[in-house]
Amino acid sequence: MIHLSELQLDALGELFNIGVGRAANSLSQIVNDEVKLSAPSISLLRAANVATNLLASEFRRFSTVSLDFSGPFEARSMLIFPERNALVIVANMLEENLSPEELAEFEQEAMCEVGNIILNACISALADLFEVEFHGGLPRHHYIDNSLISVFNVGEDEMVLILEIDLMVSQQRVEGDMLFLLGVNSLAELVKHLDNYLIKQGMM
Repeated sequence: MIHLSELQLDALGELFNIGVGRAANSLSQIVNDEVKLSAPSISLLRAANVATNLLASEFRRFSTVSLDFSGPFEARSMLIFPERNALVIVANMLEENLSPEELAEFEQEAMCEVGNIILNACISALADLFEVEFHGGLPRHHYIDNSLISVFNVGEDEMVLILEIDLMVSQQRVEGDMLFLLGVNSLAELVKHLDNYLIKQGMM
């Protein structure tokens, strides 16, 4: 199994942080308020362990947006927020004084837009710095409450990059996660491109 060194994880964190910064600027324009996204904390897990790590919390229902990418390597990306946190984001994107039922009605569309912005910004940052090109699909919204594996529809030995982020909008802090599902070959390609980047930066 491929492992990422501390140097590689730190470098990925810095690369994804560039994308997160771009996403925060785009989201700020949508909500007409400053949106802050924290620098992501990164870990690499087997897909079989992701559900245990993320779903063993006080929250039982999650609002998720997934997006597939292809290019030098393929990845399925996913943005995950506990459902009540997702509604906080949606409320700040829409008119004030909407009822919970009205917010829920718009949640899928609004979350697809948020997910599209954040996930595309992160992949775009990798593409720019690796000097490669990726092609993304359309965002899809899901609700999950028990197993991420069923959403991914992959084997338990697949690897998942987990990026923990905090989103701050209108003084409200929202915790979420970004997942990037990578098969063995895709993970190897990611590591190759990452090492090439580090060599060019004189860090390896």
